[in-house]
Amino acid sequence: MSALSFARRLSVVCLCAVVAACGGGSDSDGAVPPDPLAGYRQQTLDWQPCDPSILGSPEGLPAELEDRVRCAQVRAPMDYRAPRRGEVSLAVMKVAAEEPARKLGALFFNPGGPGGDGLGLASHFGALWTGADPATPGGALRREMSKRYDLIGFSPRGTGASSALSCESNELYRPARFASDDRSADNIEALLYNAGLKARTCLKNPLARYINTEQTVHDLDLMRGLLGDPRLNYIGYSYGTWLGAWYAARYPHRVGRMLLDSSMDFSADFDEASRSQVRASQRVMDQVLAGYASRHPDRFGLGDSEDAFRDVFGRLPSDLKALAAESLQLGNRRLTEENLLAYKTLSILGELLDAAPDAEAAQLHQALDDRGTLVARAEDDTRLREATHQLIDTYLERRSEPPEPVDLGRMAATFLAVVCNDTASRTERDYWVTLGDQYAVTYPLLGGGITAQPCLYWGGPSVSKPSAAAVAEAGTLLMVQSQYDALTLTEGAMALFDQLPAARLIYVEEEYTHGVFPYETDCVDLPVLRYFIDGTVPARRTDCAGRPLPGDEPAGRSLRALAAPASPYRDPDQADLSVQRIKAIIAGRPYQR
Repeated sequence: MSALSFARRLSVVCLCAVVAACGGGSDSDGAVPPDPLAGYRQQTLDWQPCDPSILGSPEGLPAELEDRVRCAQVRAPMDYRAPRRGEVSLAVMKVAAEEPARKLGALFFNPGGPGGDGLGLASHFGALWTGADPATPGGALRREMSKRYDLIGFSPRGTGASSALSCESNELYRPARFASDDRSADNIEALLYNAGLKARTCLKNPLARYINTEQTVHDLDLMRGLLGDPRLNYIGYSYGTWLGAWYAARYPHRVGRMLLDSSMDFSADFDEASRSQVRASQRVMDQVLAGYASRHPDRFGLGDSEDAFRDVFGRLPSDLKALAAESLQLGNRRLTEENLLAYKTLSILGELLDAAPDAEAAQLHQALDDRGTLVARAEDDTRLREATHQLIDTYLERRSEPPEPVDLGRMAATFLAVVCNDTASRTERDYWVTLGDQYAVTYPLLGGGITAQPCLYWGGPSVSKPSAAAVAEAGTLLMVQSQYDALTLTEGAMALFDQLPAARLIYVEEEYTHGVFPYETDCVDLPVLRYFIDGTVPARRTDCAGRPLPGDEPAGRSLRALAAPASPYRDPDQADLSVQRIKAIIAGRPYQR
């Protein structure tokens, strides 16, 4: 694709209303009109020690970072097109570079969502890289990241410690059953009513229409300028790749080194993102977890074939299917065993309920105690029995819950606003009902739920998304993608890659983790680190072997084994905790030790 001419570049910037003094030229007397954003661009950030509780965790900030961590609030216009409309506050965390004299600039992080709070990514990456062992080649590169970048985490508008978006009402949701099971007219009506109630409630909040990627992109550029960097260095995951691509399209000349990990297809829309997530999640269940469970029937008790594994879900009562859809965490290879043990607990409770549908708590607990060995390995049997007792209580509590009022917290509200504001959605109700009917059969884990589309009731997007062709003008972006990504369909990431001729891809075979880097293998991590440290660009595509699942042998398995190199960290266990915290933020779930 040919480069934009200077004239076209200028026209793009002029069309972007956030750039003051563009398009109008000058006043009749030749004076340049004042910049309406000058007060925001010229503000001085007041960096202060961070409140230890700012990440919402009792553990506080990593002690090893000592006095390198500072926090500030950035003032930003609520609407960059009309700065007088009001302003929002953006929470920013900085982990200062260890060697300021050699600093390469600031490195921003976004965990995805939309609605994810990336404030803590700066501190957890800071702790990870500060603890690297410079005596090892991989450790030396990681320490360079700590020495040469200011690490920047931030809460996107609507989330975390920034100006928050919440959507609450006294109005009650209508009772609805699991959408893939119950395709009756009454249940579909309840699903759609609840979706519309969410949208109507959020639209009552005057901030809602200004929670979108266009505004967040300009927030990013404002923060970049306030930190004094001519270019934005950035690592984005999942929706964070959408945000990064949008930034690259709006400000191609200001893109520095950018990693897009687990990419959305920026040439598509959020309707396709919804459809593809349903397909991606089912594929992990059917092709990855089913195969792994069938290779280890003694551990999980889910049968010795992939068909047997799939049949388990079909036999679950509707309420337990809903619990499975909500609770299984399919985006992280590390949680494979936990997911399968949780799946087995659902199966056991389903069998207990099948034998006694109206049983009370004491009867269900006793029936579980009366069962013999649940799985062959004693350690797993004990864990499974305890988890099933807990599930009984959870299930019975949910069964007796009264109708709930609308209460979307910051993450859910921001997700809804961004999805509905960013791109146009299909507004034919019958389209989503018919698609839900089809998906309920083909993709039973999440498929029927696609009918419940709040954007049907939003009134259309509030911004205009740039094209993927505009992203290509930013030059060499680095992408990382797993073969079976559980949340952003790999085919969509590859479609984006094909449209970016200067991009580079690190492709992790037979892996399903969503949010790959850091992956802790040299093949994946070292090219990323070199790219950020000295600008080294890898080959157009690099294929890396995925790490094996626990208990899988090195050969003859669908997930190949990979010999782990010597740890690049002084304290591998502490480093592993940092990686787990990073992955939890990307997943949008609290870290549980």
